[in-house]
Amino acid sequence: MDKNEKSLDFKDIFEKVSDGVAGTTGVVVNLVALAILVEVIYGQGIFGMGVIGNITKLVNDLGSSGFAGLVSLLVLVILFRGKK
Repeated sequence: MDKNEKSLDFKDIFEKVSDGVAGTTGVVVNLVALAILVEVIYGQGIFGMGVIGNITKLVNDLGSSGFAGLVSLLVLVILFRGKK
């Protein structure tokens, strides 16, 4: 290949995909926070979705799963903490 040509190797592609996923995750987390805020202020969820009720159900399901629920919660926390 010519030195002037821009080549994408696997590392570059992986970094671009990782950046895209991180950006999308950040947007989703902010939207969930906004949905919770709207539900607390107005008493009903956005578009009829009860975000607080769904999060409560998810936490209860993880809690009743015992060790598997704890491991799942730990994996979720590690994924959302990400690289800083």
